[in-house]
Amino acid sequence: MALSKVTDAILDLPVSVKAVGGAVLAGATLAVVWRGRWARQTNKKVYPRDTIVIHQMGRGPHVPSLTPFAIKLETYFRMEGIPYQTEHSLFRKSKKTKKIPFLMYNDEEVPDSEFILEFLSKEKNFDLHKGLTEEQIGIGRAFQRMTEENTYWCFVADRWVLDETNEGWDTFNVSRLIRYLAKRIRRKKLYAQGTGRHTPEEIRHIMSEDLKALSYYLGSKKFLFGDKACKFDCAIFGILAEIRWASFGGFGTSVIKEYPNLCDYCERMKETFWPDWEEMIQRDCTK
Repeated sequence: MALSKVTDAILDLPVSVKAVGGAVLAGATLAVVWRGRWARQTNKKVYPRDTIVIHQMGRGPHVPSLTPFAIKLETYFRMEGIPYQTEHSLFRKSKKTKKIPFLMYNDEEVPDSEFILEFLSKEKNFDLHKGLTEEQIGIGRAFQRMTEENTYWCFVADRWVLDETNEGWDTFNVSRLIRYLAKRIRRKKLYAQGTGRHTPEEIRHIMSEDLKALSYYLGSKKFLFGDKACKFDCAIFGILAEIRWASFGGFGTSVIKEYPNLCDYCERMKETFWPDWEEMIQRDCTK
């Protein structure tokens, strides 16, 4: 609470003073991160050989993870009955990509959820597209890329930048200064990616059109291609779950509610593969 008041006071200072204060705060933050990394190195958990260990941020409120790509992986493992372990940290990221989630398998690091699945399919000898036709694989990949490379960025903009209520930030008691700096970083990323060059109204429209296309194709089917879920369902569910339950004060929740079959789909995926959903939700993101 005291730190929050200090950083809020810094935010009200002139720009030149904020720059100095920001540098000092950055130095302090790096010191904390360094100490955290040292502690992790000296307390590294040892797993039996061939154990699948997924590193991600901690469990979140409303959803088991605030990154849809971790939900994608865990849902797939649950669907296929593949044993796995999770390690949670807000600071540890892939050495190769500086992102999460990433896989550690027999001391080998594999980043990116899609590359993780491809790597494990070879190591564990399972077919990622079991039971699917070539046409379905093509359609599935198209919808997966749409949601992960387009809808996802609309969602990121909505939750972390455009939401004027700042509910997402307030949920984690983020101070005004840290929020200001973090939003600034995200705006730059979104602008470089392209989504940030649009108005809030246009971003909402893009998200809605993506969900409309998915809704049209899903129709009355239980899952993307019928009565049995597949890898593409896991990827799409990761994105939709975040929009459905973790948009906080953003427009995502209201947009997806325009498509009742997508809401039903989310509930169906949750009930089928996450019977322990409520147990996997943690407000403090540390489990």
